[in-house]
Amino acid sequence: MHFTVLPSPLHTLAEAANLVIKTRYGLADGIVEQQITPEIPLQPTLHWKTKTHFIACEVAERPLPVSVKVQFADIVQTGQPIRIIVAYPKNNDLSLTEYQNDIKSSKNLGIGYLGIDEEYHGEIEYPGVSLALRIDTIDTKIFKPSLKPLVTDAYEHYMKDGNPAVGLQKLGQVVESIILNVAKQAKKKGVFTSARFQPPKHLPQSHLIDDLIAEDIIDIPILGSCRTFANDRNSVSHAPKSRKEAIELERKIRDSFSIGKRILEDLPAKIKERGYKLQL
Repeated sequence: MHFTVLPSPLHTLAEAANLVIKTRYGLADGIVEQQITPEIPLQPTLHWKTKTHFIACEVAERPLPVSVKVQFADIVQTGQPIRIIVAYPKNNDLSLTEYQNDIKSSKNLGIGYLGIDEEYHGEIEYPGVSLALRIDTIDTKIFKPSLKPLVTDAYEHYMKDGNPAVGLQKLGQVVESIILNVAKQAKKKGVFTSARFQPPKHLPQSHLIDDLIAEDIIDIPILGSCRTFANDRNSVSHAPKSRKEAIELERKIRDSFSIGKRILEDLPAKIKERGYKLQL
């Protein structure tokens, strides 16, 4: 591989990173030091174009170089499905504090990192996320105590494990559990008379919410939000077939997670208004 911009001491490291990434994702060699598209303000050390996504690898002396941080906001703004992975030498001059700060910031931003050892072997330590999916760190103080660890778990799957689809499903399961338990409480009180709600027999969430709305069990607008959330969450389970589909799918995943989070902020108060308890 021929590099002209990358400093020569990092050339072998870049070739090692190329091997790790192309092996991990089943790709050919990366494109060297070229612009990805006119819309994306980044000319990384290496990049790849798949049918649905872009993968960029920036080779640097540390896990989160200044060059990536400076361009980050503009890259996110494009809405393009691009994953950035920084390849760095494990044997570097960073202090432990500097290294830990880079790692923490990388995970908060959704930027992956790949450590290469002195024998030029490496592994992707954090895969990052497609930056169109990236969400901010969640302030859990706004949630009821019983919900805090569940929302944290969903967020960590989404961002820190680099698996947004799983994070969204985790959040959806919390909403489903709360709605199910409200229905059980209302059924026990004799105010929810739906003939098709016969626990433990399963009733699809959308049908259950429709019946709760019909009988005005709790605040109808928030039940409507729960129904929309359930429908949208189910609609993002398929894999995209094109970059256009990937852009739309990732937008829906990100927006759905935000809606689910907002529901869990507001739902406990709406449940309490009607004399029910928040149960999971």
